[in-house]
Amino acid sequence: MIQQRTLISLLMPLVICCASCSKTEPKSMQHGHVHPEIAKYVRHYDSRMSSSIPEVRLKVLTELTYFHQRDSKFYPSFLQLLLNDPSPAIRWQALARLDEHGITVSDTDLPVSVAVPMGGLLDRTSQDSIQRFRKQAASMEPEGGWAVRALGLMHDTQSRALALSLLESDNLFVRYSAACTLINLGEVEHGLQALRSITTAADDDSGCYRLCAAERLWRLGEKEHIEVIFDLYETRASYADGADGILEDLTGEYFITENEWRQWWNDTGKAKYLGIGR
Repeated sequence: MIQQRTLISLLMPLVICCASCSKTEPKSMQHGHVHPEIAKYVRHYDSRMSSSIPEVRLKVLTELTYFHQRDSKFYPSFLQLLLNDPSPAIRWQALARLDEHGITVSDTDLPVSVAVPMGGLLDRTSQDSIQRFRKQAASMEPEGGWAVRALGLMHDTQSRALALSLLESDNLFVRYSAACTLINLGEVEHGLQALRSITTAADDDSGCYRLCAAERLWRLGEKEHIEVIFDLYETRASYADGADGILEDLTGEYFITENEWRQWWNDTGKAKYLGIGR
């Protein structure tokens, strides 16, 4: 009897330990547990997000947002988590996409560094890095647009003058980036005026930046610009980042055709968002 009790007492800690371990989720399940709605969109989400290979994790974000560009309900918390990802390329994607959702990241939550397209690593704690990006942001070409957008997202207030100058660029991407930067840095009216101008830009054959400008204006409170998105419904129909997904995210509604969207807007939307017809 004494031997049995001794054996039980020796085995009991192991039994407790095993029972405890059986209730603990494996590491690969932690991501899906935190973001179950995100996990529904991407195959093998948990394993891929737990990978030590940055390219594997980055591909999850690319795959997630390619066909479903915006999801203001579930994406923001996921993107905020990615601000702490070890990869500066992923941190950039998270920062830029939060901005597209109309979310400004606070100084305390900003990542120290991001990897910017056509610009390389921007370290906001390094004056050499910041000066290099300011120099690049003087260009009226696409590299200038990337640089000024990054400086704006990293709250570099001294880049306001650069952004104002870039509004004169012949490149629509550069003008759009400059407009967004001005808004991010507190020059709201200049930025809004530039975005309004972009919604009617004659040099945007694909409609990409007219759509982006109208979406951003909606998120900034100028709801009437949704009609620009209606105008681009057919133009953007063949693109993965079409107008339909943006409209669904902005309004919570879903219709198949442009005419149905316009009918909803005239019957219900204007009264709801503009107070017209009440």
